[in-house]
Amino acid sequence: MEITGSVTEFPLPELLQLLDRRHVTGCLSLEIFSNYYSELQPQFYAIWLNQGDIVSIRHGFYKQDIFSLAVQKEWMSKFVAQKLAQRCPDNMAAGLYLESQNVLDFGQLRTLFFAEVVHRVQSLCEIKSANFKFQTLTELPMQEMTGLSIPASKVAMQGFRGGRGTSFQSVENLKNRIPAKPLSKA
Repeated sequence: MEITGSVTEFPLPELLQLLDRRHVTGCLSLEIFSNYYSELQPQFYAIWLNQGDIVSIRHGFYKQDIFSLAVQKEWMSKFVAQKLAQRCPDNMAAGLYLESQNVLDFGQLRTLFFAEVVHRVQSLCEIKSANFKFQTLTELPMQEMTGLSIPASKVAMQGFRGGRGTSFQSVENLKNRIPAKPLSKA
């Protein structure tokens, strides 16, 4: 399945709800244009979904894996991260692997997931000028995934609320109401 369009005609929160209802697995690519400066280069985002749940997001073309994020948070050394990245199974979310090795705990995975994924998607729900393309696929970016997921419609509902959906308080409220569930292994 492929869907293309513009958020001016089909707002991102509505698109996320549709993808959630259809329980699709794939990548939603966004090309965002500046409302103020036409000479600025567009920003690119990719949002990955697994059976309608958001599992990961990427800004630009730079892959930010879970190992690097854990090093940035000083939860592990760069050396340990490199060794564990080499040993991580290809079919397992990196975050779940780190939890299974007792390197990260569920609270740390949850912190990464809400800061790096949920909050960013909520912010994107407010964009007014962007093109999108959704493509189904079977391979997810396992190295970039915490192993947690959240229904796309839950994040979209926060997006419908406008500016209130992206505040730190709203993210904290969402964390408390919606338990992030571990990604089921297929």
